[in-house]
Amino acid sequence: MTNTISITGYFEGGCCMHCGRELRHCVQTDAGTFGAACFGKQITKPRIYRGKAYRLSTDAVISLARTAHNLTSDQLAFERVA
Repeated sequence: MTNTISITGYFEGGCCMHCGRELRHCVQTDAGTFGAACFGKQITKPRIYRGKAYRLSTDAVISLARTAHNLTSDQLAFERVA
C-alpha cells in the first residue's frame, strides 16, 4: 500500500502547513494546505523517467493545482514522503 497525497484545489493567500511561510500560491490537498515549492520539492517523492529521478517544478505544481480546482475526481495523486 502506497502513501499518497492528492491535490484537490488552489487558492491565493494562506500559510504553508509544512514550513509555516505566508504563501502567494496555496496548493490544497487532502492532507492540508502547502506551498507549491514545499509540495514539489519536499513533500512528494521524486518520480522516475528513463531511469533518472526528477521532481515537479513550482510552476508545474501551481498549474496542477489550478487544474484540480476545476476537477471533481482523484486524478492528481502523488506518492508522499514518509
